[in-house]
Amino acid sequence: MSTQTMKLNVKTGEKDGKNFWDRCGVLFVTTDQAGNITSIKVKHNMFPDVEMVAFPNKNDVTE
Repeated sequence: MSTQTMKLNVKTGEKDGKNFWDRCGVLFVTTDQAGNITSIKVKHNMFPDVEMVAFPNKNDVTE
C-alpha cells in the first residue's frame, strides 16, 4: 500500500503577470500494490475538524 500526498492551493492574487498561491489543504491518495486507488482523504483548512474521505465504487456492491 502506498500513499501519494498532494498540496491543495488557492489562487490569492495576481500582480505583474505573477500568480500568488496559498496552501489551503492536502490530498492523500492511497493505492494498493497494483496501483488501484483504495481511498482518498482530504484535509482542508476551511474545515479543520472535518475528515473528508472518498472510496472508489466496487463492482460487487449492491445498494
